[in-house]
Amino acid sequence: MPVKAPGSDWDVNGCIQSAGYLWCEILGKCLRSWEHVCEYPTNCLTWNDGCNTCSLVEGQTGMELGACTEMYCFQQGMPYCLVPAPEVSIEPWLMKPPEPPVINPFLGHGH
Repeated sequence: MPVKAPGSDWDVNGCIQSAGYLWCEILGKCLRSWEHVCEYPTNCLTWNDGCNTCSLVEGQTGMELGACTEMYCFQQGMPYCLVPAPEVSIEPWLMKPPEPPVINPFLGHGH
């Protein structure tokens, strides 16, 4: 059996397994499991897998796919977040009320 040179063991997706790279179907690229996690981003509401658009819902182990379009694509594109989650809560009852201003009794109203 011939000896393979290090780094010459590419899989069908182009990942070099001897360097620790494995194919991540979700993100559509090779990842090292100790550097990156192969899961949907938590700050994304709508995910495009390179062909279909899916909603992301919070599951037991993180974000999971919800409803998806079922289109046939001749060529698979790169996956990406189509609609990022807002930075602030869109539910006003979950937002903290603003803190009242601090007034120093020795200075009056700051004058």
